[in-house]
Amino acid sequence: MDLRVLALMLCVTIYSIQGAIPKCCVGTSRSIPLSILMRVERYDVQHSHGACEIDAVVLHANGRKYCADPRVKKIVRAAMRIRQAQLMRQKLNSIMRR
Repeated sequence: MDLRVLALMLCVTIYSIQGAIPKCCVGTSRSIPLSILMRVERYDVQHSHGACEIDAVVLHANGRKYCADPRVKKIVRAAMRIRQAQLMRQKLNSIMRR
């Protein structure tokens, strides 16, 4: 009985530790294809002075994560503006069709 309790505690501990480990980029890309940039839904900035070892911009597109060089921030911001403009056009088109 004690062995089962110990095994259960070990499983719970391992599961809770996995949730606490951050998902860090280990490498970055300097060139991000425009097709991916056009589909960027959001982005996060990863800092090397935290739990991760390198600075990176984490792009979230199509349910995937892409690690970009931090100098790509201007491109990411431009892509976000383009994406917002596309969404606004879609909303306007749907309103106009009514």
